[in-house]
Amino acid sequence: MKKNEIQYVSLFVRTVFVYVFLIVGSVSNLYAQSTSIAEISVYADKSTYLNTPVSAVLEGITLKQHEGELQLYETTDGKENPVQSQLKPGNPDQLTWILSGETKPGSVRNFVLRVEENTQSSSDDPGVKVEDDGESLLISIGEKKVLNYRYALKDVPEGVDEIFKRGGYIHPIWSPGGEVLSRIQPPDHYHHYGIWNPWTRTEFEGREVDFWNLGSGQGTVRAEAVTEKKHGNVYGGFRALHNHIDFTGPSEEKTALNEQWEINVWNVGSEEDVWLIDFASTLNPATNEPLTIKEYRYQGFSLRATEKWNDNNATLLSSEGFDKSNANATRARWLDVNGISDVEEGKSGILFMTNPSNFNYPEQLRIWPVGTNNGEENVYINFNPAQDRDFELKSGRSYSLKYRMLVYDGTIDSTDAELFWKNYANPPRVEVQNTSLAGAKVLLYTKNGDGYVHDNIPYSIQAIEKLGEENGFEVVASEDPALFTDENLSQYNALIFSNTNNEIFDTESQRQALKNYIQNGGGFVAIHSASGSERDWPWFSQLVGGNFERHAPQQDFTVDVVNRAHPSTSHLPDRWEIENDECYYLKELNPALKVLLSADMNTVDDEGKQDFPGNLFGESFPIAWYQEFDGGRQWYTTLGHRPEQYSDPVFVEHILGGIQWVVNGVNQ
Repeated sequence: MKKNEIQYVSLFVRTVFVYVFLIVGSVSNLYAQSTSIAEISVYADKSTYLNTPVSAVLEGITLKQHEGELQLYETTDGKENPVQSQLKPGNPDQLTWILSGETKPGSVRNFVLRVEENTQSSSDDPGVKVEDDGESLLISIGEKKVLNYRYALKDVPEGVDEIFKRGGYIHPIWSPGGEVLSRIQPPDHYHHYGIWNPWTRTEFEGREVDFWNLGSGQGTVRAEAVTEKKHGNVYGGFRALHNHIDFTGPSEEKTALNEQWEINVWNVGSEEDVWLIDFASTLNPATNEPLTIKEYRYQGFSLRATEKWNDNNATLLSSEGFDKSNANATRARWLDVNGISDVEEGKSGILFMTNPSNFNYPEQLRIWPVGTNNGEENVYINFNPAQDRDFELKSGRSYSLKYRMLVYDGTIDSTDAELFWKNYANPPRVEVQNTSLAGAKVLLYTKNGDGYVHDNIPYSIQAIEKLGEENGFEVVASEDPALFTDENLSQYNALIFSNTNNEIFDTESQRQALKNYIQNGGGFVAIHSASGSERDWPWFSQLVGGNFERHAPQQDFTVDVVNRAHPSTSHLPDRWEIENDECYYLKELNPALKVLLSADMNTVDDEGKQDFPGNLFGESFPIAWYQEFDGGRQWYTTLGHRPEQYSDPVFVEHILGGIQWVVNGVNQ
């Protein structure tokens, strides 16, 4: 790529390194010191994503139940790599992070959110800082300035009428290399203020009010209060309240329109490459009367650019292919504004992007065409949702207009611009699975009938009880079938059948109680030999997913992860090497089951495998799955023959994921 082009690829590589490097903590003791509370999958679907902000709504996850610090990890090939994230408290809470690097169409990236003890922050100094000097807010990333929001009134130049004073605007906005790209109070238009968004022609209480042209004396916009300042490693910014003041009424002045600004600056990586800034304006009438933004050629979200830029050294390019000579009054999803700069690359620019949720999207543009202002100091742009129609704001309702700015040094082409707009307009699809078990209660059932009894049972009890202690759920361990009554089972969020075998119930009423529990939405976990239980009861075989037939001799073999978007498999490598376990073969498999793991039959030494399972599933055979059956949720793993496996954190995490899924029951 040319020097004056943005080095996107290197940015993404460096960003991944920065995120991993900055997190301080040990993954080796992860399982002893942390609790998984959510599994998050991010789907690219049909688009490529580059260093994109993503958010996960933590619906149904009560963080107050957990003690410790939140830490997000990306699971890749069985390894958990720490990722910087930022929590936005609310109802529900929302977790935000940067989907770093390139995410290709059709791919899925999986994350786990944990609560950890003794989490160490990488720095006391957040990546995105907001500093308040009593008149304005300065937002920086590291030591580099991004933008300045002035809320105090700005004095006018000497000799200029004080009616042109105002606050509530962004200036300066800097490029990553330090070039100032905005301008305020130019002599040709003293009412121009960097990045700002007043309305020119409005109707309020039957009167026409102009909030844009301050010299008319009809109205102004006041920054009343900064209501929130946000700092963080992922993003920082602020919220501010602006009031649109009407001077035309019978009283001296009246607030006609309330507006909330929300600015978020994203820390997408290196200080040297790009700024990513989200701007949102939320409008609501301040009285019981509506306010109508009337059709007019210029008003709304605008930039008055640096005085350096003119017809000869600045370019504009819209999403529809129009430029500075012909883009005026055309519609655009994005607009790239670029011009000369004192940075090393020689040019800097801002890519403006509009959101599909905006009124009259894609808005029409107001730009100063070639020749305006005698061709000098004449870069001005405006996204106007009311250029060709009225925009009525009804009392009691809120209306939001959203935009994103990509600020850069060098140049970008239309392909890059289109991709960045797609990332903004169609963010990745995010699915959250609640894996928190806090407050849950499970029955751990270990009954065996006549026949072989596994010596791993006490070890499985110990492991699951430890999981309960670490994850906040109660475990009641028993081999008493008398516990299987409708009344007793109703207290449990899940039943865990660990290495049960042969006939495990004494009466039909006990079997019916299990069936009723499942049909009422209960969760069911089965481990290893549980598939050999109640072999003459077809319903139970369907519940487990199949009926035990036999197993290969105890040996090492290889397991393939078929579905990684599940809490029981997201931590596993693509090929999991199993040590000295039994490869189970089941018959009467329930067609409703969804396979999670399969044994690579090429790695299984078994003289009888040609007879069964033969080529039933080709060169593999299912060994772990989940399903929704008869109203309930079920998960089963055939693994776990040796007692030592119940002290293996990888295998125990596999079981924990199964418990999490049946308790929380999010469909995959």
